[in-house]
Amino acid sequence: MSVKAGVQTYDGTGVMTIMIGLDIPGRGALNLEVAVFDYNGTLAVDGQMLGPVAEGIRRLVEEYGLEVHILTSDTFGTVNQQCRELPVTIQVLRSKEHTAEKAAYLERFGERQVVAVGNGSNDEDMLKRAALGVVIIGGEGCSSRALTAADVAVNRVEDALGLLLNPKRLVATLRR
Repeated sequence: MSVKAGVQTYDGTGVMTIMIGLDIPGRGALNLEVAVFDYNGTLAVDGQMLGPVAEGIRRLVEEYGLEVHILTSDTFGTVNQQCRELPVTIQVLRSKEHTAEKAAYLERFGERQVVAVGNGSNDEDMLKRAALGVVIIGGEGCSSRALTAADVAVNRVEDALGLLLNPKRLVATLRR
């Protein structure tokens, strides 16, 4: 087992990349560079970000260099205000087909490996397409479609952030 979380590598252009790198027995290498989160039901409830989320996101960016994106329909109109001080990219969904729009969003990262985190039916394809899909059960629950699409299920967003910030937990969960 090899865990290279936070290891600095160079991408050939002289640009330093820090990522969460894992070698999972029976599964192979996982080199996460991008995290894509659903907002409501995942990072927030009723449009209000959950307590420890901001600090966890900051740590993912500062300690691991992950590029963090938040996808949302912004039902409550709060995402920009709630995330204004976070180093994230916010994408408000515009189509009527959120499932397809979320999955298509991952295509922009090309070969870069993405961890996707969500809880709803419209997260199903995003969770499947990601190198690592994490479903949050949370206070809203999660859809059965999201649950079966994910690689890992956790109770709370704090648990999902904990997996990413302590990558050996992912190795323990995903090894075969």
